[in-house]
Amino acid sequence: MDKRLVVAPDPLMDKFDPPRLPPDDRRWMTAPRPGGFLGAALLLAAVTLAADRLHELLPENVSILLFLTAVLVSAAAFGFWVGLASAVGAIAAFNYLFVEPHFTLHIARPRDLVTLAVFLLAAALTGILAGRLREQVDAAKGRAAALEVVSRVSGDLAGARSTEDVARIALRHLHGLSQGPAVALRAEGGRLQLLAAEPDGHLPEASDLDAADIAFRRGRAELAAAKGWSGSRLSFYPLSVQDGAGNRRGIVLGHARLDPDRSDKDWREKTIEVVLGQSGQALQRLALAEAAEAERRRAVTEETRAALLASLSHDLRTPLATILGAVTTLRELGATLPPASQTDLLAAIEEESERLARYVEKLLQLTRLQAGIAAQMAWVDAGDAALAAVTRARRSWPRAQIAAELAPLPMIRAEAGLLEQALFNLVENAVKYAPGPIRLTGAVEGPELVLAVSDSGRGLPAAIAAWLASEEAVGAPPGAGLGLPICKGIARALGGRMTAARGVSGGAVLAIRLPLPPDPGGKGAA
Repeated sequence: MDKRLVVAPDPLMDKFDPPRLPPDDRRWMTAPRPGGFLGAALLLAAVTLAADRLHELLPENVSILLFLTAVLVSAAAFGFWVGLASAVGAIAAFNYLFVEPHFTLHIARPRDLVTLAVFLLAAALTGILAGRLREQVDAAKGRAAALEVVSRVSGDLAGARSTEDVARIALRHLHGLSQGPAVALRAEGGRLQLLAAEPDGHLPEASDLDAADIAFRRGRAELAAAKGWSGSRLSFYPLSVQDGAGNRRGIVLGHARLDPDRSDKDWREKTIEVVLGQSGQALQRLALAEAAEAERRRAVTEETRAALLASLSHDLRTPLATILGAVTTLRELGATLPPASQTDLLAAIEEESERLARYVEKLLQLTRLQAGIAAQMAWVDAGDAALAAVTRARRSWPRAQIAAELAPLPMIRAEAGLLEQALFNLVENAVKYAPGPIRLTGAVEGPELVLAVSDSGRGLPAAIAAWLASEEAVGAPPGAGLGLPICKGIARALGGRMTAARGVSGGAVLAIRLPLPPDPGGKGAA
C-alpha cells in the first residue's frame, strides 16, 4: 500500500472512485504457500504408494492416469506453481517405479523417454490449466467478497448519525478485512484519546499510540512496521474534516498489518482503501449536515424575529393608545369628570398596562428564540407542561371555563418553558376571542403528539388558519395578533408545527404537533 497515501474526505463528494481489483491475468503469479507444497507432496506420496502396491495388477497406463490425477488435484487445490512442482514429482516417481531399469531415475529405452516426455507435457498442461482455473476462482471470490464488503460499508455508513457511529462501522469492517485488531482515536485537548476498538476491549500499545499521533499531526498515513521490526503493529490513517466554523476535526483509524504472503492481500488492501475513503466522506456528510442544521436554525430565528416585529406594532399599538388617551383625558378633563368616569379611565389604564406586561413577558420568553435559540431540548412530560399552562391561565382569568382533558402522554424532547408558554398563548387567544368553555386536550396521532386548544367561538378566519398550517413564518394576516405567530414560532423551534381546524360543534381547534422520539420503546415511552 502506498505509504504516501493521505486519506482525507474529498470536498467534491461526487468524485468517489469505485473499488478497483487487480486484473485476473496476474493471479497465476501468486506465490505458493508452503502448506500447498506439503499437501501436494502427501498426495503424491499416497498415489506413489498405491501405484507401487498395485503395479502388478494394474496396466501401466492406469498408473499414469493416477499420477495425472494427483497433479490435477494439486494444481486445482493449491495453484499453478504447486501443480507444476507436483508434475515434476509425478514424472520422477513414475520413472522410478515403472520405467526400466526400475527403482532408478535412469532411462534406458528411447521409447520410455518419449513416454515420459509426453507424460511431462500432459502433467504440465494439466497443472497449468487447473492452476489457472483455481486462480480465476480465487479472483472471482475475492472480487465478490470485496464488493460485498463495499456494499455493506456503504449501507452502514448511510445510517451513521455521529462520528462515533462512523468510527464503529469502519472498525468493524477494518477488523474483518485485516483479521486483526482495529482502533479509532479522536483528538481531545490536543491529545489522542481512544474512541473505540475492535475487538471490544483491545488496548493499543505505546508504539501504536506514537504512530497514531504521528499520522494525526502530519496528516498522512503511518504504516505498521514490518514483521520482526520494532514499531507499531497497526497502520494508521487520519480522517479529518472542516466544520462550519472552519475548525479541523476528525479521527484516526488503525488496523492490523496485512500478511504480505496472503494470496488475497491485493483485494483486501483495495477494500480497506474504499472503507477509509467512504468513512471520510461520511464524516464530511455529517459536518455538512450540522452546518445545514445550524443554517436552518438561523433562518428560523430570522423568520421568527420578522414575525414578532410585524405583530408587535399591531398588538402594542392598541393598549398604548388606550393608556395615552386615558391619561390625557384625566390630565386635561379630570377635574370636570364625574368620579365614575375617572374610575373607568383608571381601570382601563390598569387593564391595558397588564396587557402590556403580558406582551413583555412573551417577548422575554422569545428573546432566546430570536437570538439563535437554541432551545434547550430535554425529556419533558408533555402532560405536566399542559397542566402548568392551564393552571396559569386559570389564575389570570378566574372567570373563564378552562378544562384540561389529558390522558397519560409520552415523554418528548422539548423545552418545558417554551411549550407551556405556547399553550398558554393559545388559551389566552381563546379567552379573548371565544367566550365559553375552553378545552385543552392531548393525544398521540401516529408519529406526533398533539396538544390542542378548542373553544366554542366563531372559529378562525380562513386566512389565519391557512397561514398557521403553512411553512411560512412571516407575513401573518391582519388580525393574527402577537400570540399566534409566537405559538407558531415556538412550535417550529421545537421541531413541530401548528394546525388550525374547525371543531365538530363549532369553534376553533388550534393544535401544536410535536414529533415523538424515534424509539417508542425507549426512554420516550410512557
